[in-house]
Amino acid sequence: MKSAKVLVALFLYGCYMVRECLQHDNPEPVKTALLQTWAEKLYFELWNCGEYITNRKSLQSKYNKEAKLEGRNGHILVANISSVIKSMMDKKQQSLKRILESVEQVAVSAHNDAPPGDEYKVRNAKPNKATPHTNILLNDLKENSHFYHTPVNATYSSVHIPTYVYDRASDVIKALKWSENLDVAFRKNYEIDPRLSWQYFGSTTGFMRQFPAMEWPDKPDNTEDLYDCRMRPWYVEAAASPKDILILVDNSGSMMGQSKIIARHVINTLLDTLSVNDYVNVLVFSNVTNEVVPCFKNLLVQATLANIRELKLGVENIADPNNISDFSIALTMAFETLEMYRERNMGAMCNQAIMLVTDGVPENFYELFKSHNWKNGTMGMPVRVFTYLIGREVPEIRDMKWMACANHGYFVHLSTVEEVREQVVHYLPVMARPLVLHQSHHPVIWTPLYADVTDPKMTDYLWEKEECQQQYHDTISYKETKDQFFYPKNKAKRDRDRKKKELNQNLNVNRQKKHNLITSLAMPAFDKKTEMNITVRRLINDNYWVWETRETKVAHLLGVVGTDVPEADLREAMSPHILGVNNYAFIVTNNGFIVTHPDLRPVFGDILKPNYNSIDVTEVELVDSDNIARVFDRSILTLRDYIINQTTGDREITVKYHYDDMRRATTAERHYYYSIVEGTPFTVVVALQEKHFGYRVKIPDRFQNLNTTRSSLLDYFKDDEWRIHPDWLYCRYAYDDGDDTSFKTPEDELRHFLKRIAKTDNTWNKWPPPRFYSESYDCDKDLMLSLIYDANMTKGIFTEAKNDTEKKKNPAAVLMSLLPRTEFEKRFGVTLAFVATHSGLTRWMDYEDKPKTPLNSDDHENQQPHFIDENVYSIEEVWYRRAVEYNMVNDESYVYSVPFENENIKSTLVTASQAVFVTSKENKKKGAAAVVGYQFRHSALQELFLNITKQCYSETGCTPAKDTCQSIERDCYILDNNGYIIASENVMDTGLFFGNVRGPIMKMMVKEKIYNNITIFDYQGVCFKRENEDDSNSSSFLYTPIHHLKQLIGWLIGRVLWLAAHSNFQWMMSQAQAIFEDVPDYQEDEESVYSADTLANFKIEGEKALKYVRINRTRPKSCDRVVNLYTLTSKIPEKVEHKSMCARPYELRKIMNTNLILLVVNGRCPETTKAENFDTEPKEVDYEEFNNSLNCHKAFYSLPRRRPKTACIRTHPDEHEIYDKMCGKGTITTVTPITLSIVFFLCLIL
Repeated sequence: MKSAKVLVALFLYGCYMVRECLQHDNPEPVKTALLQTWAEKLYFELWNCGEYITNRKSLQSKYNKEAKLEGRNGHILVANISSVIKSMMDKKQQSLKRILESVEQVAVSAHNDAPPGDEYKVRNAKPNKATPHTNILLNDLKENSHFYHTPVNATYSSVHIPTYVYDRASDVIKALKWSENLDVAFRKNYEIDPRLSWQYFGSTTGFMRQFPAMEWPDKPDNTEDLYDCRMRPWYVEAAASPKDILILVDNSGSMMGQSKIIARHVINTLLDTLSVNDYVNVLVFSNVTNEVVPCFKNLLVQATLANIRELKLGVENIADPNNISDFSIALTMAFETLEMYRERNMGAMCNQAIMLVTDGVPENFYELFKSHNWKNGTMGMPVRVFTYLIGREVPEIRDMKWMACANHGYFVHLSTVEEVREQVVHYLPVMARPLVLHQSHHPVIWTPLYADVTDPKMTDYLWEKEECQQQYHDTISYKETKDQFFYPKNKAKRDRDRKKKELNQNLNVNRQKKHNLITSLAMPAFDKKTEMNITVRRLINDNYWVWETRETKVAHLLGVVGTDVPEADLREAMSPHILGVNNYAFIVTNNGFIVTHPDLRPVFGDILKPNYNSIDVTEVELVDSDNIARVFDRSILTLRDYIINQTTGDREITVKYHYDDMRRATTAERHYYYSIVEGTPFTVVVALQEKHFGYRVKIPDRFQNLNTTRSSLLDYFKDDEWRIHPDWLYCRYAYDDGDDTSFKTPEDELRHFLKRIAKTDNTWNKWPPPRFYSESYDCDKDLMLSLIYDANMTKGIFTEAKNDTEKKKNPAAVLMSLLPRTEFEKRFGVTLAFVATHSGLTRWMDYEDKPKTPLNSDDHENQQPHFIDENVYSIEEVWYRRAVEYNMVNDESYVYSVPFENENIKSTLVTASQAVFVTSKENKKKGAAAVVGYQFRHSALQELFLNITKQCYSETGCTPAKDTCQSIERDCYILDNNGYIIASENVMDTGLFFGNVRGPIMKMMVKEKIYNNITIFDYQGVCFKRENEDDSNSSSFLYTPIHHLKQLIGWLIGRVLWLAAHSNFQWMMSQAQAIFEDVPDYQEDEESVYSADTLANFKIEGEKALKYVRINRTRPKSCDRVVNLYTLTSKIPEKVEHKSMCARPYELRKIMNTNLILLVVNGRCPETTKAENFDTEPKEVDYEEFNNSLNCHKAFYSLPRRRPKTACIRTHPDEHEIYDKMCGKGTITTVTPITLSIVFFLCLIL
């Protein structure tokens, strides 16, 4: 009997399923009236809750009562910023000249001094070198905020000596001794300009003297210190005028083993001594000559970090040595390439040189040099030749040395790897000889943006180290979990985590910066002694040698002096509070590269990107066009030309831009104003959205004078629930040299100055003062007054909501008055309210204790950081920018958002924000004053969404079983204006892009112009190329076709059961209940999903398992990425008529006064269209024309640049008088023990 009931039940259910399938041909339409009712109810709840919690109307009224508007004039703004930066740079330049004068004076006075004895000690910056017999310990170091919170001593300097430089060598120790006298100039500069950053002198002997004294930072991974000032941008650019370099490397059969290794290090070191104003290529030759990077054929490429890296990879992949070298072909090709660049005014347009790396030459090639380099005589030769002889046992060196000496170059003999770095840099003083001989001309150079002490070559090494840590983690995880490691659920989570990590690394979402980005200015220092006596051997009458003393011309470069300008100082000089939200300024160099820009993303994770300091202006300012990648619109190219040529003017361009971790995008018309910073290669550009953000709030007159309110200033900041923008200058002491001038937080600093202002009756102090003293301080009067005004406006803004009688008219206020606080919190889930103002002030009020979960609780990992821990940047925060921007669409709208792809659903918070504008009564112009908002639990929104959409109203003609969102016939979603799911029936969809969940539906909405597609190119991307394309791991062995079939069958069975559980045939299921009586409750156990046979496939042991645990090794590379982002149209199109209901299987309604839509999808309509990869994840752009090489594409389609305005000094008539024996020598190297310890490390990273 029991089995008969079961059969009947299954038969009836089968009939039901057949009927359901047939109904797909004629599904019921979505009830638009019901949808409208749901949208209205959602609006009512959200709107009234927001209005009550934020007290927006009250704040709006306060601002409109007395605040005024002031127009932003782009021409005035850019002129002011340029003037401020010029004044800053002039001070740095004056300081630099004082150091330069001191260097040249003390060097002359020390010429006849004997080297100091063994008792001489130096203040060595390396802690591990602070040995009592040679070094003085650095004492009394105090943390100083002006120097990145580094402990320093501003009474003396310290020195850094490269690991491979012997610090007791006579020339080194003598220069160390006389350079101690520079401390007087260093201290004087710091007294005159307390905003001065690091001051330093880099000696040609290798050491760098730096002020103030500091201990060199330890390497966290115990790697050797590879810093050498002679290879830093400021030294390289100042030591010689820009240069074109062609490196010729011999690859004949004799260049095997150690010779090949040494040659590679020579080339890599030469490449490290180049800067962005230099041009270079590397040619490898034997019986034929080719470029090491094939796509760089017949080119000299700009020496950017990306191009240098590409050349190094090419050198790394040079084929095994073979054949006999044809030097004539290689040298001829080099000379012809350089001649072409001279005649066409391309490349560096100044110095030119050939670097020949070989283990020997068959002859001196006199005729070849005569025809190619001495056309105008040896006095006017255009190309210098530097020769590097490789190997211990080499043939006659005379020809190699003659080639260098006859062509104003330098000869070096290298027999070991450890001497390479020290000997290769000798070419720089030779290139500098014309500069030294001119004596009076000391060009000032400005570097592009770079990281202060970070070696860019470490990128690959640090990434390899990070992958090793990931490998270690996976291996340990496997050993702990065994078979479970290979479960699809666990593997999917690892893949998601790695994908998310890669995305975050590209976006640089962490504001905490590990690298100090700077630009530097530097000047070469010359030895004033132009002649010296030397003793040489001379052959007399072809019979015997005699020694004689002669006077000869010399031109010695002492080194380079320099100082830094932190990128943060440049951003501060741009007065971002005056520019306002969604407006900004940036700086561009003569090469078109960005120095500072809000969209500059120089790191991935904590590692510098391969091309971090050569981002072009066209790569951050994206024109709103349909062009493919790197086909730049004429409008931006024209603007770029004006900028790099340092003109003054303005242009309007419609652009598109991304924000919120490159998940959202929009378009806008921007007005660009540009102006030169005189005396520098920089141009300042101000970008304004004048149509919407052309006005700023001006405080009322009564706040312009604080005499009447000084006693109450601190009253505005009584509580602790407020923060100020940490990067803005409100008030600051000139010196940070004691407890009275150091503060733990910006808020402590502000309180200090508020007290100081309250105590004085005089006007604001003048800046800069006639003379600086320990308590000199600077205040931005405009910003301080705005902050105090905003503090007055926002004080008690949230507590007023409970006492404001006018708000009793608000339905939410009525509900609040009737419900206890705990019940109100439970209903709306409100956790926090906040307000942020245009002056950088952020206030908040908690609605619940924080954190409620103890730190040792199991749920601690699910706890999100407190709002204020990550939201102190006011106008720069995403919720602030979105609220102000969306005000242009609807000035009453709240903007809602949830975290993207948040796995901790239980703790997910919804953030809602709305802008407060001051509106002019005369012309209706508006200016953003503040943004108010609140956070509430997503679970409350989820419950509200489900409760409303399950309701059925008779007047709408709905049927609960078919028309509500509880029905299997309807799938309901709340989407934001960029297509991300705010709420759905499946809570796990929260934060996902709708296209990932219902691709065909999203595709249809884009097609019908409900959402607009905005294509964004990320020209700062980093992609990860697998080192071994044949590598494989666990991703491929688990899912054979049989496994896919098994999972498909399991899914179908589950779907049938799900349909049954949600159908109206409860009686039928009750009859079949016996079938399931012995089935236990479903548990989220991975093993329960798979059969025993499937689980057996996960049991992998031994070496085979470790093979699948092994990760794919990759190498980071610069790449372009493309992503399609979406934005809701301002006016949703009316319903489109279709032939059948399923031709448009959805309906939607805007939720009034929000950025949300309510979307209902007809579940009966099959999704017949495909929308593969319909997501918002960036994809790499392939450049098939150049074998998918971005650097090749950029080299072939290089953008124009302007040569630096510094004079090109490449020759001097007296240079031929310099004794030819000073053009090189065979090296006799004293190798320090510590040098030998880094040879293996150098082999790994170079």
